[in-house]
Amino acid sequence: MSEKHDLRVIRTKKLIKDAFLELISQKGFTSITVQDIAGTATIGRGTFYLHYKDKYDLLDQLTDQALAKLSELIQPSFHLRDNKLNLEELKQMLIHVFDAIRSEKTFFKTMLSSHDTPNFTQQLTQFFFNKFTAEYENLNLSQKKEVPKGILISYLSSAILGVIIWWLQNDMMYASEYMAEQITNLLINGPASIFDVEYEI
Repeated sequence: MSEKHDLRVIRTKKLIKDAFLELISQKGFTSITVQDIAGTATIGRGTFYLHYKDKYDLLDQLTDQALAKLSELIQPSFHLRDNKLNLEELKQMLIHVFDAIRSEKTFFKTMLSSHDTPNFTQQLTQFFFNKFTAEYENLNLSQKKEVPKGILISYLSSAILGVIIWWLQNDMMYASEYMAEQITNLLINGPASIFDVEYEI
């Protein structure tokens, strides 16, 4: 396959992706047809079908690509050596994650704000849970306090996903570096550490 052909395919897929996300924002996923996508992307329907079976296949491919990119980046077990977690490396990992989400901000914001996109929020939640479960197994850490694995992973994955969604919904008002710093602090010290209160048991 020639470089020229490769570039043409990349350009065509970008046109389709941009048109698809624009239409979801305007009409919702359910109302969109392949003809709508092709028309907005200024391509023929035949060109669309060269790359995707239908709008569901398009959605699945875009989702898989976005999550695969995040999966490559979210690997905290890489930063643990001799039972010591390198906080600076962890922060850098989180910066890359936020940068990656920022680079796909239109996709994530559209998918999360659409009320009829099939199972996207559920897919994202399951992705984070599965990813953190795998990383937990790779870390092979002993626990100071007994907390069931499911509760711990659900708490961590839901908390980080919640922060990411909030960040997107608020136009990514903070830089990736700042977000990484805050999440690292919360992961290491816990939410209780930020309140100036005494605790009774």
